[in-house]
Amino acid sequence: MKKILGKILFCDFLSGSAIFCLVCLVAILAAASNAHAAANSGEIAINRYVFAVSANNGGKGRPVLRYAESDARAFANVLSQMGGVPKQNVYRVTEPSVATLQSQLESLDKKLATAKSAKGADASSREEVLVYYSGHADEKGLRLGEEIYSWKEFRRRVDALNADVKIAVIDACGSGAITRAKGGVAVPAFMVDKSSDMKGYAFITSSTQDESSQESDKLKGSFFTHSLVSGLRGAGDASGDGKVTLSEAYQFAFNETLQKTEATMGGAQHPSRDMNLAGTGDVVMTDLRSTSAGLDLDEDVDGHLFIRDEKGELVAELYKKSGRAMSLGFPAGKYSVRLERPAEYKDASITLYDNNRARLGKKQFTAVAVEKTALRGEIKSERSCANGDTAKCSLDSLDRNGVSRTTFGFYDRDNDPRKGVQLGLFATKTKDYMVGSQVSLFVNSADKDMRGLQVTGLLNIANENIDGAQISGTVNYAESVDGLQLSYINWASEKSEAAQIGFVNAALDTMRYLQLGFVNASEYSGTHVGFVNASVGSKVQVGFVDAAKNADVQVGFVNVAKDNDVQVGFTNVAVNSRVGVGFVNVSAWEGGTQVGYVNVATKSEGRQVGFVNVCGQCEKTPVGFISVVGNGVWSATTSLNEMGALDLSLHLGTAYFYTAFQVARPFEKGNGFKHFEDRYESGYGIGTQFGKYGNHFELEYMLLNAHEAVSFSDDTNENYHHRLRLGFVHKLFPGVGLAVGGTLNVVTLGYADKLWPKPWNNYHDDFGSEKHKGRFWPGFYSGITVGRF
Repeated sequence: MKKILGKILFCDFLSGSAIFCLVCLVAILAAASNAHAAANSGEIAINRYVFAVSANNGGKGRPVLRYAESDARAFANVLSQMGGVPKQNVYRVTEPSVATLQSQLESLDKKLATAKSAKGADASSREEVLVYYSGHADEKGLRLGEEIYSWKEFRRRVDALNADVKIAVIDACGSGAITRAKGGVAVPAFMVDKSSDMKGYAFITSSTQDESSQESDKLKGSFFTHSLVSGLRGAGDASGDGKVTLSEAYQFAFNETLQKTEATMGGAQHPSRDMNLAGTGDVVMTDLRSTSAGLDLDEDVDGHLFIRDEKGELVAELYKKSGRAMSLGFPAGKYSVRLERPAEYKDASITLYDNNRARLGKKQFTAVAVEKTALRGEIKSERSCANGDTAKCSLDSLDRNGVSRTTFGFYDRDNDPRKGVQLGLFATKTKDYMVGSQVSLFVNSADKDMRGLQVTGLLNIANENIDGAQISGTVNYAESVDGLQLSYINWASEKSEAAQIGFVNAALDTMRYLQLGFVNASEYSGTHVGFVNASVGSKVQVGFVDAAKNADVQVGFVNVAKDNDVQVGFTNVAVNSRVGVGFVNVSAWEGGTQVGYVNVATKSEGRQVGFVNVCGQCEKTPVGFISVVGNGVWSATTSLNEMGALDLSLHLGTAYFYTAFQVARPFEKGNGFKHFEDRYESGYGIGTQFGKYGNHFELEYMLLNAHEAVSFSDDTNENYHHRLRLGFVHKLFPGVGLAVGGTLNVVTLGYADKLWPKPWNNYHDDFGSEKHKGRFWPGFYSGITVGRF
């Protein structure tokens, strides 16, 4: 520095120009300063990834979402356009199973690990991952169809990703459970810019643990994601620096989501967050200066703004106060902007070009009256549907303000909104909203939503929704019904909210309450009562034949379901079943409790109680006369006992409880085991094992019928042989064991005239009277056991 000053003084002395030397001094000092900053800044390169998951299907009993996929697409798009995420780093996963989601996360992790390995110890680069999920969830975890990916496992997997910064945004019911796991603490924004060294994780959720996350048909997306994306587009830039941090975006989404859901049926929705970050700097979610095109709103613009693209899709929504300008980022294209204020509606159209920012001021909006329209002569005052011309708004307005009237004709037709009664000798038709009744001999037709009653002898048609009742002698048709359909054939192409009563009832989407008829069919139903009932998902089916993919309760002669809670009938068949009560119960994959004459399950987590039980893998011991258990006891033992009898016994069941079947025939004494006597025993018993499988003790009771001769006549000549046996089986090698033990034997006359079972050495003792003789003795046996024991 001294040398530099010396040169300047020398220059000043020679030239005599102080101004020229001062300029030189400033230039040299600036260059030195920049060189020093460049040497010490160490700018950080950020590699960002988006992993966006959507799952509309949440399994049995949960409504299918409409906009999970579009929400995930919107989130990925805004970060790709404004958040510095290259297209090759965007992962989209749609309707995954748990295994698929884990596999995709593993694939992302391998890519992260490769990138991390490539940079080595280089501290001038950082990997950042944004994981987004839109779909169903509850307090247990993500609901992926019929599977659950637990919060604990999901959080552990995100935490373990090979990235310096991990962010998870969860838009699902009860998603706050994932932040409850460690407790949420609000901290400054964490998606740092290139000058920071922030590391850690953050979880952002659309609702608390016990709240529902909601989506909107008007928004064509969820309230939370729609608000979050609007904030990322620039509406959340509270500081006005042209950058949106996560704290800014989160705070904007929190306020907007809460405001939009306070008056909904689902109730107020409170987003939540949990962050664990360390370092310096401030991470930017989106940078408005990085967009190809932009829209700047002037200070004088004041009100609720709805911005739609040229397809009419709502891409951003925000409330702007006057007095401060605002910048928004969008792809190049044509947009329409709606400005709403109390009792005031204005529109503006604007085209955005690449590498250009367009300005929009108050003067560019023109007043419109689309939402304030008289209902063509029948409304005393104008209606106001600020949120759009919805059916509910139209019918409510018509009901409150319309003039009621009754008309009659051979074919009574009305093109205008209608309140009152249409009477037609042959037919009636209304082409607009209607509140009232249509009555004719043959056909009633309503093209738009209707609230009221249709009565005819042949055909009722409601091409949209009818809130009321359809009664006809042949066919009722409606797109959707909030009420009663009573006819020979009732058909709702979408949903029915109340009841269908007829010979054939069909609701192709949802039947909420009751279908009563000979044949009932729906995609999702409340209660079916009929001869044949069929649905994808059903709460209760009562009929001769019941069929459903998912059913809570089925009561019928034949019940068939993929997943079922309770089946009561003669024959019950399910892939997965919790309770089956019937003559024959079959669970093809996983079963619960089965009570019937024959019970069959590939795998059972409950109890089987029946005459015949068959189970490939049972967690609980079946109770029945014959129980065949794949992971239980199925063995045969041949042995010789103290009576000189060769017996063969079969054990079926589990180590805790098995049933035994035995046949035996004694050798003739004194012939060296060459000939059998003309006597035999056969019987049934129960037993249990101590030591479970392999080497074990057995305690068994057996009731045997002892015959002196084989006879097929009705005359019986048998003794009753009661035997209590305690034995031990030693496993020689897999499938073969040595069986030995002792017995206590008691024989009574039964229907015979004398007692014949006795030990070879006659060490028995007799008791009783002439008519009630008995005999007892201790015994022993030894033999070979084969099978699973």
